[in-house]
Amino acid sequence: MSEQRYSPEDERQFIATTYIDLTRHGSRFGGPMDVMFPDGTKLTVDDGTDLTPRGKEGAKEFGVSGYPSDVTLIHPRGGDEPRHGETGDDMMSRSEKIGLARAGLEVGPAAVRSKEGRVKGSRRGKGTDYKSAGVSDALKGAKQLINKTLNDLVTAASQSDPLFEERFKSNPELRAQYREQAQNAGLRAAMNKEEVMELLAENEAYELIHAIELSRRGVKGGEAKAIPIVGSGLFAESLYKKAMVIEDEKTGERKVGFDDVDEIGGFTKQATAFRIKLERNTRLGDARQLEDFLKDTKVEFSFTDPERANLPQLKDKKVYLDWNLVRELADKAEKRLSTKTE
Repeated sequence: MSEQRYSPEDERQFIATTYIDLTRHGSRFGGPMDVMFPDGTKLTVDDGTDLTPRGKEGAKEFGVSGYPSDVTLIHPRGGDEPRHGETGDDMMSRSEKIGLARAGLEVGPAAVRSKEGRVKGSRRGKGTDYKSAGVSDALKGAKQLINKTLNDLVTAASQSDPLFEERFKSNPELRAQYREQAQNAGLRAAMNKEEVMELLAENEAYELIHAIELSRRGVKGGEAKAIPIVGSGLFAESLYKKAMVIEDEKTGERKVGFDDVDEIGGFTKQATAFRIKLERNTRLGDARQLEDFLKDTKVEFSFTDPERANLPQLKDKKVYLDWNLVRELADKAEKRLSTKTE
């Protein structure tokens, strides 16, 4: 009996599509800060770390326009900080199509955070925020550098604009923007801490493998769903440093990782991601077996930020994650994390 043949359009009924995005939380308020102005006055303030209006709007817009129209469900996962959960909730808040496919009922998406405000266990990665990863103490030096850089930026702005000091004192969103600029200095310094980078890369790889397993179990043929992994600065970048490959297919030149984060366009901007598109043929392999992943799944990689994707050092290059390296990192995390829970 000959095998039934399908047209390309009919073949789509067997393809389960998942978009896994490595992204960051939306722009947030600056938290506690001590700022000294050139005239000797000092500002001590704690703005909290909730998302700013700009951060919330960016996350909402990403959820609405960041995915193809056939995506019927967004399932954010990520760190255990409120700003991670808030970003996930905002990603879903304007996606009217989410939930409508469930038996025709107009139900909204399940919340990312509990009533108490904590990220729900089903949405929470293991060690995908600074505190739960256990690196807060190791990053104290980076935090001090952020504060110093913030003061330097404020001093420069105050000297060039006589009205800046009053605007800075009265506007928490302006303070958030300057704190975000200063953060890059701290993140760059932290990338020199090899032990921290190794641990964060392992945890991010572990979360990525978990997202792939979720996609294999939860996305059926003909469906398209999204799993954004919402982290903080350093998490995605640590994985890129350890497992991202930039390959020139014309020359065969291939480099794993980077020496300077600017080689890949710097740190992840809000409402952008490194996207891993999975198209699994449900007629091949076993959805329960991760080992069948490369047998039954077509994988594509891309930066969703056009400006980043078109940088001279990335344009016309093949950019992807080396799955062998990702699995090695994830296996290390699994052993370490399982030992913690025993």
